[in-house]
Amino acid sequence: MTDRIDIVQVKELTATDEALWNGFVAARAELVGPYFDLGYVQAIAPSVPNSGVARFYDGDQIAGYFAFQKRGDILLPIGAPLSDYHAVISAPDFVADFDHLMRLTRTRRVEFQGLVGTSAGRGAHMGLTRRIADATDGFDHWWATQDAANHKFFKNVSRCMRNVEKDFGGFDFSWEKVTPELMDWTINLKREQYRRSGMHDVFGCRWTRGMLDRLAAVDSPDFGLRCGVLRHQGRLVAVEISLVQGEDVHLWFPAYDPDYGRYSVGILLTVAIIKNTEALGLKRFDFGTGGEDYKSPMTTSGGACLEGEVEIRRSLQSRALDAAGLFLPRERFEQAKISLRRRVKVIRATEITLNGWSRALTDLGRRAVMRTGVSKVYAGVLKKTAVLGTVTFVG
Repeated sequence: MTDRIDIVQVKELTATDEALWNGFVAARAELVGPYFDLGYVQAIAPSVPNSGVARFYDGDQIAGYFAFQKRGDILLPIGAPLSDYHAVISAPDFVADFDHLMRLTRTRRVEFQGLVGTSAGRGAHMGLTRRIADATDGFDHWWATQDAANHKFFKNVSRCMRNVEKDFGGFDFSWEKVTPELMDWTINLKREQYRRSGMHDVFGCRWTRGMLDRLAAVDSPDFGLRCGVLRHQGRLVAVEISLVQGEDVHLWFPAYDPDYGRYSVGILLTVAIIKNTEALGLKRFDFGTGGEDYKSPMTTSGGACLEGEVEIRRSLQSRALDAAGLFLPRERFEQAKISLRRRVKVIRATEITLNGWSRALTDLGRRAVMRTGVSKVYAGVLKKTAVLGTVTFVG
């Protein structure tokens, strides 16, 4: 039950808030990982436009916290779309009053893509699975367990390792703090990947890069950005920027030199991270919730989370999109709509200017036409929404 909500800036949180936040996290096993650490929120908040914290009360007692960012009349978890997981930080049985929060912040919808450990109330929700490589019993045990269940995959990994040894004499691995050079190299390759694939460039808005720079600047032995690196004779081959807290690693932004692509160096780097950080006490490696083929053979379920929205309201835009469905077979249209919904959420979370919106949605409409054969009406709806600065997709 929520009797009152205060909206405060992250920098206004007190020592009492910090103690309560940490106590709530410690009491809930599902809130494992760096995204639930108050240090994460404190580090990124200065870089995240229009961010804050909702402080929920039950009577006179603080009952929970929700760190957010506001985009137009939409409320998102702080750091979206880069923050893969988020939660209402509270006791296990607390139910946040999102209606009250939306009225207070003058928003009409809360969107989330990895909500952990709480019911989101009414709306459209889809269950996702956190993918975890659990090396609690050591690298060898992890490898043997996953190999037994996915032998073909691990046989291919072993073959790639042998080919690297034969052709290069092996790569040099290191586990490092993220320097500006490593950040630039990784982000430049990620941006090129976004351009090739047609995905929205989450670093084009600039504040997301600032958010990572602030995390890289955190000087703590058990929290912050680290990266696994493969080099050949000093040349960067692959880098994976990760977010670390205690024994947990969230594998975040992988990138590799395309010249080495046929050796599956991205997978080899991930395996090397799991193997070589065992001595540092790192035990759980979170791959996120995406459906990439390489994740399932290397991981097991780390629990459920939700993707979806609270307080969905139909709009002129959504009705126009439904009408556009007449131009496609129903099943194909539904798949396209889910994909577009996710892409627009990424755009909404990152772009904070009208020019950014217009450019991103124009690109998105062009890609929709090319990939699905959707009529020009579909693309026109997307382009028209750039003027509004917000888009509503509903099921």
